[in-house]
Amino acid sequence: MKAARLYGPRDLRVEEVEDPRPPKGWALVKTKAVGICGTDKAFYSGTYPLFKRPLTLGHEVAGVVVEGPEELAGRLVVSEINFPCWDCELCRSGLYTHCPRKKTLGIDFDGGMADYFTAPLTALHDASGLAPEAATLAEPLAAVLNALSQFPPRPGDRVLILGSGNLAYLLAQVLASRGLWDTVVAVREGSPKARHFEALGLEVVTTAELGEYAREGAAGGFDVVFEATGSPDALDLAIEAAKPRGLIHLKSTPGGVFRADLTKAVVKELRIVGTRCGTFHEFRQAIELLRTGRVKPLVTATFSGVDSAPRAMEKSFERDQVKVVVKL
Repeated sequence: MKAARLYGPRDLRVEEVEDPRPPKGWALVKTKAVGICGTDKAFYSGTYPLFKRPLTLGHEVAGVVVEGPEELAGRLVVSEINFPCWDCELCRSGLYTHCPRKKTLGIDFDGGMADYFTAPLTALHDASGLAPEAATLAEPLAAVLNALSQFPPRPGDRVLILGSGNLAYLLAQVLASRGLWDTVVAVREGSPKARHFEALGLEVVTTAELGEYAREGAAGGFDVVFEATGSPDALDLAIEAAKPRGLIHLKSTPGGVFRADLTKAVVKELRIVGTRCGTFHEFRQAIELLRTGRVKPLVTATFSGVDSAPRAMEKSFERDQVKVVVKL
């Protein structure tokens, strides 16, 4: 089969490799679509060191089961990305996404930017009824829902979303679906993606305007700030924009060290929390939100076939792109 394998920064090669063989309790899945996310871009650009060389990228995957249990055979599925041991203390405590022995799809275990991928049956979710490119949004949407599950904004909270990418766009829709309309989105000056948030009925400001805007608001800042820029420098913006005893959600995984004035965070008594992947609960919720249309994916570019993976990856860095998907 063909696979897009990353050897180092901007060294993505489409190669012929052996078809994967699923062990007992796993399934072989024919890839139908794979999305490119911020972590993929960080690996590709070199800001996030690779855990495995070469690595087949792709953890936002949707495909059809070709070898597996009868109830899933021929069905479109999406996969969770964490493959835990199920035996350690964290797994047995329900924190299986933090298993110290886990393998992570497209991170340290070959992902879905290939003709086929394998995954444990426990990681697969039936996504029948969704278009494959829409189904790839289940994984990032589950990550958004995980953040809201752990530390949800309260009714009446003033919320800021920093960033204009896919996570920010999904988050904006989920907040709106929950009636949290007092939400502002901050984007870079001249961002071509601002219009997508304006179309949702949200107020959009530039990051340059943010300091003055936050000070003019009630209580001198935002109750909750979601940092979803992909930049290690944006934490400073979040600290500046948050009101005293406010909450900052970190969703970026740029691979580099975050740089911020933590003295100001201490003085303001801020809570800064990081949240990561969704669990099976959030995956089920994400698929339902996508099926019912309460959350609509925004795929801004599609490419066909594994051979197009290098071009798709380069396309994902263009400023107007929200989500790039490779269809197989």
